[in-house]
Amino acid sequence: MRRPTLAVLLSASIAFVGLGAAPAPAVAVAVGPDVGTLATTALAPGLSLSNTTATGPNRVNILAANLAEPTLKPKYLNPGTVGATATLTSQANRVGAIAAVNGDFFDIGVTGAPRGIGLDNGTLLNGPAAGWNNVAALYANGAGGSRGGLAQIFLDARVTLPGGRQLTATNLNSPNIAANGIGVYNSLWGDEARSQVLDGATRSREIEITAGRVSKVSTTAGGKVAAGSVVVLGVNAGADALAGVVVGDSVTVNYTPRGGDGAAQVAIGGNLVLVRDGVVTTESHPRNPRTAVGFSADGLKMWMVVVDGRATNSVGMTYVELANYMKSIGADDAINLDGGGSSTMVARMPGDTSVSVRNTPSDGAQRLVPNGIGFVSTAQAWSSTVDNTTAGRFTASASWGTSTYSSQRYGTDYRFADPVLSSDVAWYKVNIPTTASYEVSVWYAADPGYNDATPFIVASTSGNQTVRVNQRANGGRWVSLGVFALTAGDENKVGVSRWTSGTGYVVADAVRVTRVG
Repeated sequence: MRRPTLAVLLSASIAFVGLGAAPAPAVAVAVGPDVGTLATTALAPGLSLSNTTATGPNRVNILAANLAEPTLKPKYLNPGTVGATATLTSQANRVGAIAAVNGDFFDIGVTGAPRGIGLDNGTLLNGPAAGWNNVAALYANGAGGSRGGLAQIFLDARVTLPGGRQLTATNLNSPNIAANGIGVYNSLWGDEARSQVLDGATRSREIEITAGRVSKVSTTAGGKVAAGSVVVLGVNAGADALAGVVVGDSVTVNYTPRGGDGAAQVAIGGNLVLVRDGVVTTESHPRNPRTAVGFSADGLKMWMVVVDGRATNSVGMTYVELANYMKSIGADDAINLDGGGSSTMVARMPGDTSVSVRNTPSDGAQRLVPNGIGFVSTAQAWSSTVDNTTAGRFTASASWGTSTYSSQRYGTDYRFADPVLSSDVAWYKVNIPTTASYEVSVWYAADPGYNDATPFIVASTSGNQTVRVNQRANGGRWVSLGVFALTAGDENKVGVSRWTSGTGYVVADAVRVTRVG
């Protein structure tokens, strides 16, 4: 189990010093074009988002999941049908996912359907075409948790004709039917015309089966399949094998995934295995934006990685570079998913109600993709925001003035004071529902004349923790101080101190506390 720790560099924008020990784990800041971007954010129990840099130069985004966490559930994403594409944000919000990355290679510009497998909650949505059998798979692992790993999964499908003759089906809801093959399509396929899946076949035959009997026979491929029906479409020799079937015949269709380590609950296809048992690939390929999934040797940790590319500040990685990077962060096995303009990562940040894009897609915007893989959480969400104007929740001495000068303020105004070498803390009172881990974020107006080392104090279970923030930058947005263990109760939890050697006004505006564990 080769799992070196991911090193994260600290920026001068936020430093962790002060009263008592630093919170564990501390949230650091990544050096990069956006100075002050937080390197690690807890999204939910067992799931965190990191942003860092790597040789290239490259900007790398990492979702790290503890699969043993019972409230964290893997989820296959798609637009609702197989033959369709949509932005990853819409796919994630559709099922309430906390975070996700894009998934499989697909029939871009035609049907939009993925090449590999789609498996969600144990249900097979689409089967892999020949040669697209490498998958990232997740399995139930007792006590509500999961385990994951790489696998090869195949389609095992049979069409039983009158008299008991069986035909092997080569495809399930696929964008192309194998030469001389037979495809199976159901209502999950969607509205796309199946004439697009014939791949130049000179002849085709399609039978529709409802309640176990043939309800329609045609030499022309159709489109949408009614709920409760299934369509069998043969091309060339596959069409010839269906030639004797007529309306009213009894025909049954059965299909199941075959392979993998037991009954996978969630699986998504990729192309190249990057790392197998700690051994990296040597396959050559140019640098590009990349998406990859990796697992620890015991299958209980999972990393979903997106590397930006095709830009001066992030050039992308080759397969070999990506494989080595996946191994460096702890992956014993890893697989490459669709990259290029498809590479996208989304996450629902603490306090937000929907996901947002966390990387920089190389197309300049999200590409419409067929699927993704991510996580939902059953952990109870809780968040509280306290402004300096919230009645009964903010206290400060007369030394703290009131200002509406900056449009970056939260609410109607904010408070400010000169720095002094004595304690004069403005406090925010927060009613914490239960003792647990919480992310504490602050909002302030930034200005070149404000303090470059404002002390924010968090009253944690282990004592007061101080985080110094440069209030000359990153204003007008939530800035995370880190994740802290907070005790249940309605009391002063976050403060802004004037005790700093930094120059310029210290500012107290708003704080947000979000449960993450």
